[in-house]
Amino acid sequence: MNAFLSKLQEQRSAKTGLIDATLNRAVEEARDITEIELANIQALKLEVEKLDERIGQIADIEARNAANAEIAAKLEAASPVETRQGGYRVTSEEATYHERSAHDFLADAIAAEFGGSYEARERIARYQNEVRLEKRDSGTSNFAGLVVPQYLVSQFAPLRRAGRPVLDISTNAALPAQGMTVNIGRLTTGVTSYVQASENTAPTESSPDDTLLTVNVNTVASMFDLSKQAVLRGTGIETQLLGDAVRSYQAKLDSLAINGSGSSGEARGILNTSGINATTYTDASPTWAEFFPKLVEAIQNISANFFGGATHIVAHPTLIGCWLRALDTTNRPLFNATAGNPFNAPGTFDRPAYDMGGLQILGIPVVSDANVPTNLGSGTNETAVIVGDFRESYIWEDNGGTPLYVRFEQPDGNIAIRTVVFGFSAYTAGKYPTAFSAITGTGLITANWA
Repeated sequence: MNAFLSKLQEQRSAKTGLIDATLNRAVEEARDITEIELANIQALKLEVEKLDERIGQIADIEARNAANAEIAAKLEAASPVETRQGGYRVTSEEATYHERSAHDFLADAIAAEFGGSYEARERIARYQNEVRLEKRDSGTSNFAGLVVPQYLVSQFAPLRRAGRPVLDISTNAALPAQGMTVNIGRLTTGVTSYVQASENTAPTESSPDDTLLTVNVNTVASMFDLSKQAVLRGTGIETQLLGDAVRSYQAKLDSLAINGSGSSGEARGILNTSGINATTYTDASPTWAEFFPKLVEAIQNISANFFGGATHIVAHPTLIGCWLRALDTTNRPLFNATAGNPFNAPGTFDRPAYDMGGLQILGIPVVSDANVPTNLGSGTNETAVIVGDFRESYIWEDNGGTPLYVRFEQPDGNIAIRTVVFGFSAYTAGKYPTAFSAITGTGLITANWA
């Protein structure tokens, strides 16, 4: 029999034995089972059901293998061929935790931390080793906590949160395994070329110089308490809580890349980076016709000062909606769908949606990001438009941008589990500040747009 199948059956027997022992004890003592005993029986019953499902899967595979082996033996007997013996090589294996797994990551983590479950600890350790092999370049061997399974991130990260549109178009790199800063050398004073005044004269010397750009490693975290009853008796806790924690983490990281202050543990976002190009749009009754020259100015500032070109325009979806509803003098929309083969339109799009479905202005893709602030200015009601070469927007993250680490604690005096999810990252747009332009001002109060 398959050794793994035997182990599963042994585990099932042990758990059913515990259920029988609990019931027999109640019979011997001529009493009903207690609430605690009932909770334990129900928990064991769920584990037995999961084991039964896994046993059925493995048994089905064993039956198929046996049938195939029988057919192969008959063919070999009918037409014997020379064979060579050798070992097996495993090229791929399903991860310990995945969508169809019989075990829950969160339940195992809590059971290992507080329940002393050997089986849960073994699964957690096996999963950590899987991640360590798969993500060795990102330094997961130095993780201080547990790495959240990737299927939770891929399944829940895009749902009902603003997401991370700016970070997705930025240059992504793995965070160094050690240290709390990322250092970049910047040549701020270059070599100067001079004209030789006359023959056989020495060239004029120049003095190039560089400046160190230090980017701090920051921590973004979330924490929540959950009763042990909800953890032990609830359904879908893992996907609901960790999934939302991941989504919250990604949105917060993106908002900091846009408007982080650079102090109090925050990354310095694009809007607060010293040296970026600034364009002010002041208008009590803003319109697309009046805003458009400001947008062109912001684009041209990048060309004039960075000697490059903008790759994206980033704006809040509310402001983009103001653009899409702009009409010409005959009440026709200025922005048209590409399906209609528009002529002489300032911008085109595939479909109106949060990702803006291919919206372009002057041939530059427009990114809709709800993390762009809408509380700027003296009246705290202005938004901003960011134009830039986002290849010069840099984000260093652990584990390819997923959080990271998860810790479980037990608050003093409470029958609860405290979960802390956090990750480390470093962000900067300061390598080439003039690669970015920000348009701000009273003209970007969306409520005033016609």
